[in-house]
This record gives sequence, C-alpha cells and structure tokens, in this order.
Amino acid sequence: MFPTQSPRIAVIGAGISGLACATALAEAGFAVQVFEKSRGVSGRMSTRRSENWQCDHGAQYFTARDPAFRAEVQRWIAAGAAALWEPRMRVYAGPGPTDWTSHASSVERFVGTPGMTAPGRLLASGLQLHTEVCITGLQCEGAVWRLQSAAGDIADPFDGVLLALPAPQAQALLGDVAPALAAQVGSVVMRPAWALMLRFDTPLSLPFDAAFVNAGPLRWVARDSSKPGRGAQDIWLLHGTPAWSAPRLEWPPEQVADALQDAFVALGGSHAAQWQLHRWRYADTERTLGQPCVWDVALGLGLCGDWLQDDKVEGAWHSGRALAERVLARCPSPRVRRIAFNSLEYAQSLRLREAVLRAPLGLPLSAQDQKGEDAQWHFGLFDPAGALLACVVAVPVAQGIFKLRQMAVRADTQGKGLGAHLLTEVETRLRDQGATQLLLHARLSAEAFYARQGYQGESEVFEEVGIPHRRMGKIVQALK
Repeated sequence: MFPTQSPRIAVIGAGISGLACATALAEAGFAVQVFEKSRGVSGRMSTRRSENWQCDHGAQYFTARDPAFRAEVQRWIAAGAAALWEPRMRVYAGPGPTDWTSHASSVERFVGTPGMTAPGRLLASGLQLHTEVCITGLQCEGAVWRLQSAAGDIADPFDGVLLALPAPQAQALLGDVAPALAAQVGSVVMRPAWALMLRFDTPLSLPFDAAFVNAGPLRWVARDSSKPGRGAQDIWLLHGTPAWSAPRLEWPPEQVADALQDAFVALGGSHAAQWQLHRWRYADTERTLGQPCVWDVALGLGLCGDWLQDDKVEGAWHSGRALAERVLARCPSPRVRRIAFNSLEYAQSLRLREAVLRAPLGLPLSAQDQKGEDAQWHFGLFDPAGALLACVVAVPVAQGIFKLRQMAVRADTQGKGLGAHLLTEVETRLRDQGATQLLLHARLSAEAFYARQGYQGESEVFEEVGIPHRRMGKIVQALK
C-alpha cells in the first residue's frame, strides 16, 4: 500500500503515454517526477528544427475515435496545440507510374501545432520534468525504488516506478529487478524505419499532400508544409518501410538519403536542396503485448506505451491513462456514497454547495433551490474519516436521461482529481441504472473540466444565477 501522503512516483519516458500517465497521477495529488533522455518531450511525436525550417519526422498525424480522447484533443485544440489537417490523400500501389488511386476517407486527422511536439509540451507544462537524463538502472530497496542514470544515482527515493519506454528499452531496465516481466516484454516485436526530411527551394507541383505507398522502399510521403501552422517553405517527409529499413540501419546517411530520394523521384518528386535524416530504431510494433498496460502491485512497477496494445497516438494516451487508473486503485482513496435526502450527510452537502457555488456569488442556497430534491439522486465523495469532499446531484429527466447539477468540490481539495473521480463513479452508477445520456449546465470556468471528461457543448452561452453557462451532454453508452 502506498503511503497516504502524496506517493512518490517516477515516470521514465516523456512520450504521450508517459505524460498522460504522469498528468493523471499529478492531478490526483501524487508527487510525480518524469525522466526523459532526450532534450524535449513527445517521443515519436517529434519535430526536427533546422536553421530556417522544420519537419515532423515521427508520427505524422493522429485520430481521435474514443470520446475521452476526443475530449482531450479538443482541449489541445482550444490551447492552440493541435488542429485538424485535411490533406489531399492518394495511394500508390505500384510499380507503374500510373498506379495511383485517390484516398477518400471520413477519418479526421489531427496534428500538433506548430509542430507535432506541441501536445506533449502542453501535457508536460505542469509536471516536474527532467530532460537529458538517461536512466540506466533500477534498484528496489524494500518498498523504496532508486534510480541510476548515466550521470550518477538519482538522490530521490520513489514509492513506484512506471516505464513509458519502447519495449526493448523497458526490457533492459527490467532484467535485474523483474526478470519474469522482462521476459514477457521480450515477446514484443518492434520495427525500425528511416525518416528523411526534405526542403525544396521551389514548391513541387504534385497532386497530393500525403500518400500511402504500397510498393518500393517508401511507405509514406507527406508535404509537411501543408499542415496547419507551418511555414511557407516546401517541406516533405519520407518514411521508409520497416522491411527496407531494417537491413539498412547501418548504411551511411548519404546512401540512405539517395535511395529514398530516388524512390520519391519515381513517384513524381525530385531531389531536395537540403535534407536531414533520422533513424527510428523502434518506429512501430509488429506484435504487441495485447493489453493496455502492466501494473505489478507487489513491486510498485508499471509499464505503458503504444506497443502494449494499440500502436497509435490515441493508444499511447489510453495506455498511460489506464496505468494511472491501476496505480490509483492501489491507494487509500475517498469513497463515493449515495446520500439520503434529509440525512446528516445531505445537510453536509447543502453546506458544501452553498460555500463553493453560491457564497462567491453573494447568493444563499434557498428553499426554492432545494425544491424537488427529495426525488433527485444525491452523491458524495467522502474521505476515510467520513468528511465530505465533493458532491453532485442527478435529476431523472426522462427514460435513460439524467441531468447533473450542483457539483461542488471542497475548496482545499480542488485540483487533486476528486471532481473527476466523483463524476466517473456517478456516471458508472447511473449507467448501471439504465442511463444512456447525461446533461448538465456548465459554468464557463468549468467547461474545460467537463470537456476532459468527455462532455460536448450543445448550446450557445447563456446566463444562469448571474454568470455564463453552456449546456453540455455525454452519451454514456460509449463509455468503456
């Protein structure tokens, strides 16, 4: 069991999975430190910057199919860290120069702005982050973990260690401290790929902005400068196939660049005025572990990453969040209980609602506000000592539809994830009672919080109790 005072967690790796995990734990009040061997964050959501140009050379875009991740992407967009990309897409089947087909798809593709690293930087902004620190070893001393780096031992002890690294790197760290887990990770097969970035003095007149290539050494080409928020220069990215890249990982850079540019010329492109090359040893996953995350309760050791189950940006984010949920389940945590109308707990909830929601507005919680509450469902989040930390009311509106109202979190506990914990538990209980849709009127100051929980705006701004609100809703059948 973790200590009750802010468990100390080390997250090794600052890709999207590690950052998503660290953010969730930090929001729950954990003391989290993130260690990253590179100069910056985001892992394979990478952007290479040169003197006067840049190019995304790792993940090229991401999709958002799950409601929770769509809400997260909307938060990124609102912060200016992401945008929708609508390229002209084609597919090349080869080997002839006319073997092209259009690629019509309803899939929405998103990119980071002004580069693919932007969402990662946004996630990392509130974390204690150590960059250019390469962790080379783990040591477990009873219930305490210690880390060794290439520069020496890390002074701080930790209650848990979470690895958000490519499978081969995670396996290397696990070998001495968790050999059985290391063997399990060893079953994962990751594949390499070369990435070639090209800058042209004169824009290429090609009839596409991005193409899937199914013949030859290339598997993807894209006009990076067609993405929103990029510069005016004509920049292209070429990805080699894993099958072509693997036996050529040790080739001289000039030889790799020449071969990939020749393949691009065969597709209608040309040789660039300037190029840069990057070797991805762990570009994607051929065989995953088949589960969203791994959490060894006894050791206090966990794994997350897109290589565990879903080899996409969305999969990486879900893996990190899943691991955070597993870790949180180990902690002594507040409990959600149904509150009986007119009980002592109900009286506590009235006092909390008035203190948090009404007193700042100079408005009392009147008897009129409580009218009909005997037919409504009241929920509270209580600490182990029985003190009320947060509350919310659910109003049955119609068959399968509930409206949430009067959600309040005690002032001294705000910002620790308690509101999200209460909301998630209440959603689950309402769904178990047949709920399919939830509605609420969100204060604009709380709109981002509800968006992160998967709620969508459904109205223009309107005034309620003298302040602006927006109606929001969520289809709870879509929850996982």
